[in-house]
Amino acid sequence: MRKASFLLLVLLIAVVACGRNQAPVQTPTPAAALSLTVTSPQDEVVVKDAVIRLVGRSSPDAVVSVNGNIVRSVDIEGNFSTPVTLIEGPNLLEVIATDYRGGQASQVLTVIYAPQG
Repeated sequence: MRKASFLLLVLLIAVVACGRNQAPVQTPTPAAALSLTVTSPQDEVVVKDAVIRLVGRSSPDAVVSVNGNIVRSVDIEGNFSTPVTLIEGPNLLEVIATDYRGGQASQVLTVIYAPQG
């Protein structure tokens, strides 16, 4: 009986000791989804000026480009604004936000430049 009690005590100590030596389980924090919203101009708008201002908001850590040109004026909250020169007729504007993890969000809109319109 004494031997059984001793073995039970040793087993109990071993179980408790093993539980203490385990590293805590870390749950990774999911990355925030990359966001991109163009607020101006609206898609399929007709404009009379050859140069317009494209305005929007992205994730704060994103790099934003318009038709392959990097937007230099992105603030720490992700707000951006950049001039875009148009040609007469329909103009496709491809806006892409890319984060350091390689994620991308994009938006394509058409702006129609009609100087006589």
